[in-house]
Amino acid sequence: MITMILDGYNVIHAVPELARHLDHSLQTAREALVRLCQAYRARRGDIGRLYVVFDGRDACASGPYGQPQGSVTVLFTQQPEEADKRILRVIEAERSRSRCVVVSNDNEVFNNARAFGARVISVQEFYEKARPASARRNAPPAVADKAALSARDAQQITTAY
Repeated sequence: MITMILDGYNVIHAVPELARHLDHSLQTAREALVRLCQAYRARRGDIGRLYVVFDGRDACASGPYGQPQGSVTVLFTQQPEEADKRILRVIEAERSRSRCVVVSNDNEVFNNARAFGARVISVQEFYEKARPASARRNAPPAVADKAALSARDAQQITTAY
């Protein structure tokens, strides 16, 4: 079995479909990520536990967080702890029971999680697998931090070189 641990806000900000929810509220974006994780875990048979870790400074004091929400456990840190440190604590607690996979584009999380023996995948790699099948068929792959060039612009750049 696999334990999957997501760097919550890192994932939200790296996936345009989730980041759009921020226009409504941070809570809405978090809920969209949890729903995505629940659906993904339901489609897979090899994920034993799935955690989404958020920095607690933006969290509402009242909420069901820190407890399982269906098949996903959402964790908020308490100051002064940051999500990066909580992710490492989850890896420490889980690695004797299962293989840990961490989802983050944050270099510090990436390097520390690997040092703790976890496999790390990018947010884009996770999202390609986790997004609904209808979205995979109808949309191009997510590319982080890169604007798509039109064929005309690409030709102009090539000609300029």
